[in-house]
Amino acid sequence: MAEKQKTLVCGDVNGNFNTLFSRVESIIKKSGTFEVLLCVGNFFGADNSQLDAYRMGTRKVPVTTYIFGPCSAEHVQYYCEEGAEIVPNVIYMGKRGIFTTSSELKIAYLTGLSRRELGKDIPMCTFEPSDCSAVRDACFRGQSEFRGVDILITTLWPSGIQQDDLQKADVEPDCLSDLIAWLSIHIKPRYHFVPSAEKYYERQPYRNQSVHQDYKECATRFFALAPVGNKNKEKWIYACSLQPISKMRMTDLLQSTTDETACPYDPDMLKQHQPGKVVKVTGNGQFFFNMDAGDDDHGKRKRKSGDNPERKRKEFDPDTCWFCLSSPSVEKHLVICVGTHCYLALPKGPLTPYHVLILPIAHHQSVTKAPDEVNNEIKRFKDVLKKFYSSMDKLVVFFERNYRTSHMQIQCVPVPKACNEQILEVFQDEAGINSIQMEVLPPYTEISQVTLPGAPYFHAELPSGEQIYAKTSKYFPLQFGRDVLSSPPILNCEDKADWKQCLLSREEEDSHVAAFRKNFRPFDFTAEDSDSDSD
Repeated sequence: MAEKQKTLVCGDVNGNFNTLFSRVESIIKKSGTFEVLLCVGNFFGADNSQLDAYRMGTRKVPVTTYIFGPCSAEHVQYYCEEGAEIVPNVIYMGKRGIFTTSSELKIAYLTGLSRRELGKDIPMCTFEPSDCSAVRDACFRGQSEFRGVDILITTLWPSGIQQDDLQKADVEPDCLSDLIAWLSIHIKPRYHFVPSAEKYYERQPYRNQSVHQDYKECATRFFALAPVGNKNKEKWIYACSLQPISKMRMTDLLQSTTDETACPYDPDMLKQHQPGKVVKVTGNGQFFFNMDAGDDDHGKRKRKSGDNPERKRKEFDPDTCWFCLSSPSVEKHLVICVGTHCYLALPKGPLTPYHVLILPIAHHQSVTKAPDEVNNEIKRFKDVLKKFYSSMDKLVVFFERNYRTSHMQIQCVPVPKACNEQILEVFQDEAGINSIQMEVLPPYTEISQVTLPGAPYFHAELPSGEQIYAKTSKYFPLQFGRDVLSSPPILNCEDKADWKQCLLSREEEDSHVAAFRKNFRPFDFTAEDSDSDSD
């Protein structure tokens, strides 16, 4: 398997160079070196004085940085010759082209505004239909079988991309381009990045069209990044680890996802060798994910021809489960309190002395497969734990990994209040580095609304009230939640990312459980319920 390239992408810099490169340095410190940083949109702003320190060498650009454009007539004066450095380690690539990195990642770009759609020409800042054709032809050149490109960078959004049934994009009509839609449907980027004036936007992945209806193409993920250091704290930097498209197996490249949508562009554009006219795009952003789909079989393996219909799935033995409370395998000294349907217990190798688990008493694989009475008591435990941790001046992160687990475990980890605004960002950075497609769910969403019963997933509830969700695969890191929470911005205990490396002695476990019980007693509803039952 070809080595993956670690890449950073940011939105409009607008002259905020110190904010950008300081953030990049912190990401590198935590996650290791990155090969490139791609700056989407405006690099320069009204005030570019911060760049002087990098020009004189008193500050250094921490990673090879590529900029494109210009997109504004006011900024033309700041650009140099294509391929030259603006300052050491910041390279100007021009407004259009394609280049291949040392890791063989193919990056296409067409920046600036459309002269045809703008109605006027701004020297160096506009492009024409011939520019679209030139980029397309450069991508195709020398390839007998074109798969697509790894990354496409444009200033304008392709018309039709905003037509997503689940999440409508708030984008000005002037920022939409039929020409960019034509280019995108032809070169089939795996990732398409554009700048956004205000909000971060991540669209559902769409399956690219083929001239031949029975031929499957790769999927595209579209991201609009907010301006660097924006006051609303919208996401402005994206980290990803990509295997070059030229090195990928076709089975991996063409693999479908449950949240995949149809191509939002008019397929007739594929028949246009040149974008000679503006095509009106109506789009057909149909959302394919169907909770009632019969062919999904609720995550179970389909029976194939030749399978023995008498062969049954292996029966589960509750006596061997570490977490079924009736099992002799349970380490009962870790149990803190027991409710009607669930119980609290100290985990093996806790991140902090007050890190606990919510577990169902009976055997249930995940929240999505548990009955209502179990899920209701889980919510009750979460409510009292929030109050308990608040009394300690702490916040709490809840997360569940329904992947390579047989018994539901909801991790409850107290974190300092000071890191509240960083938690989502650190989760997203870690997801990008591991090529995990993570979604921020709408408020009050139930996990059962976005995934099928039994399907693997990672789900977390943050102190801000936001929820994050990711579908898992065989490449999903098992310690993902612990990796994030043990990182320096949050708990700063990276040596505890793997629970096996921080196991406690029996005496230490007994001490942690006793301390938790004592301090939790005023919040423990299970004791009250027990008293009520005895009455």
